Amino acid sequence: MKEILQKVKRLEVKMRRLVNTTFAGEYRSSFKGSGLEFDEVRAYQFGDDVRFIDWNVSAKTNSLFVKIFKEQRELNLFVLVDVSGSEYFGDTHGRKINIAIELSALLGFCTLPNNDKFGLIAYSDQVEIFFKPSKGRKRILGIVDKLMQIQPQSSGTNLRIALERFRNTQKRKSVLFIISDFLDTNFEMALKAIHHKHDVVLIRLYHPDENMSDFSGILPVNDLESGATSWIYSKGGTTTSRIQERFEQVNFNLLELSRQYDLGYLNIDVTQDYLPQLEHFFSTRRNKR
Repeated sequence: MKEILQKVKRLEVKMRRLVNTTFAGEYRSSFKGSGLEFDEVRAYQFGDDVRFIDWNVSAKTNSLFVKIFKEQRELNLFVLVDVSGSEYFGDTHGRKINIAIELSALLGFCTLPNNDKFGLIAYSDQVEIFFKPSKGRKRILGIVDKLMQIQPQSSGTNLRIALERFRNTQKRKSVLFIISDFLDTNFEMALKAIHHKHDVVLIRLYHPDENMSDFSGILPVNDLESGATSWIYSKGGTTTSRIQERFEQVNFNLLELSRQYDLGYLNIDVTQDYLPQLEHFFSTRRNKR
């Protein structure tokens, strides 16, 4: 337990430093609030929307005035994080699950300067952990602590179940980050059901060794989700080419989904520094807004 607490503390220090130096402003300006609230009135200017004319103030002053609104800043930021067996692929420092926890923590700490709410679902082929959105440093540290200690009840994957749980419990508009390797099927309709209401960002994590592009020979391959072991024999690259094609197909399918439903999408190599990609994503979102 002491070791886990030390890891949580080190991760907090790292993520809070990143938020304070890099991501706080980018995050704040990248996503819309939940609505508009009245701010002030000012004199009508050519081109102003006539629907916003304040007729009461205009009648008293004999001049046209319009209402000015500002965005309600408070957001719900929610993360669905995949903790299935395939997330444990790689060595100690290059495991997808480690980067998934780091990204979840970073997003959580991004909510603190803006007083936003943060919620999370950790899923396999069932919901393993559910945290409803709430505020505060202690809450985020509690979530990170649970993720670091998690021992999933199942090694399978079913994103559809996690999406349905999110949809049924989160009625308020949220920014939803889905962190997974997306080695899954039949989740597209569940994603379609939520994308109109919620702002969805897909973060695909992958390890370059998964595509086996440089392999030649005989190798035992363990399926981390089913537990099954099979032997791969490659002579001339035929078998590994099919594996590589399936690997690249995941990225292609997610790109198509992101274009079709106007979703954010990042494709992250867990052996590389993910910060430049994340910073570029926030910056691009800000400029788009």
